[in-house]
Amino acid sequence: MAGTLTSHPFLVAILAGIVAQTIKVITFLILEKRVNYRRFVQTDGSPNMHSAAMSALTVAVGLRDGFDSVVFVLALCLTVVVCVDTMNVKSAASQQAEVIDLIMKRLRQRKKSRLKPPKKKQSFTRVDVFTGVGIGIVFALLMF
Repeated sequence: MAGTLTSHPFLVAILAGIVAQTIKVITFLILEKRVNYRRFVQTDGSPNMHSAAMSALTVAVGLRDGFDSVVFVLALCLTVVVCVDTMNVKSAASQQAEVIDLIMKRLRQRKKSRLKPPKKKQSFTRVDVFTGVGIGIVFALLMF
């Protein structure tokens, strides 16, 4: 177990995720002119931390074990699943939030509800995911 936690590909993946989250904080600071430390732990926004970490892991495994190894192919398959699911699950959650918002508006019009609309719809775009993939790949290449 200790070897896993100190393996180079694992560390590259964790650090790529941290870099992606740090970029979110810096971007928020530039755009909003204030620091929002919650951005370190929020999963929405660009770049996507999951795709950055998984793509960094995949490239690091490929560089270490070879791009024709079984481990690389497994990591690549998992990365594709994570990226596709990230876009689809968040998109579905965003659509559900829109429907809930519409229902709440109609209830408020009838004055039967005191519920407040959700503050923010969470959704990843392809740009968020592909930005994360790009960061992960570049970070893994720089770390090896």
